[in-house]
Amino acid sequence: MDERVAEILARLPGKNCGQCGFKTCAALADYALRHPDAVNRCVYLESGRARAVPPPIVQLREADISWQDILGREYDLILEQFTEDPGPREVILPFNPLNVERLGVKKGDILFGRPAWVGCPVTHVGLVMEDPDLLSGTITWCVVGPMRARERGIEIGQYHIIAYEGLVWHTRKELHIGGRYFFLPRYCMLHSRHSGVISAAAKRGDALRVRLEGIWIA
Repeated sequence: MDERVAEILARLPGKNCGQCGFKTCAALADYALRHPDAVNRCVYLESGRARAVPPPIVQLREADISWQDILGREYDLILEQFTEDPGPREVILPFNPLNVERLGVKKGDILFGRPAWVGCPVTHVGLVMEDPDLLSGTITWCVVGPMRARERGIEIGQYHIIAYEGLVWHTRKELHIGGRYFFLPRYCMLHSRHSGVISAAAKRGDALRVRLEGIWIA
């Protein structure tokens, strides 16, 4: 199955009721990839289901950037989500990695927990983007709205943040692999400065795709 179709399917109820005119939710998801408005045929979306396609990302303007977080601390760059993702992409590791297999976590699941290792007080909810790495216990998810967990969430408890992945359009420094930088995740609810080491970087259009590890709120 196409990865984009799978992402749309993860936002549908999975009832295969046929009321949309398709025999299965998978058939609707495949059609909605080419005709996004078709997802409105699903009668269950009105009950709070997430949209089948990510909302458009409004680009920041330099004039709108203060380069200071909520505590007045300066940062070097702003990390934004991939345009095709439903939210910011993270790689996480539950404090008890055995729970990944015990809970049967798989692509498309909605999980919730708190990144206690970095001292964040906010519970995060994420859509699992690919099957977990059972060797290490890591999960790749995209952070989505808290309402998703009320529908079909699985609690994973407290967890480590292994990496953030995203795009950089705005930076005040020249970025290098191996360098540690202060950054602001654009959709951070705390609007708080983070610190991370760039472990991978590559040009993507007019942006820089990066992976940041060694994450701290600092």
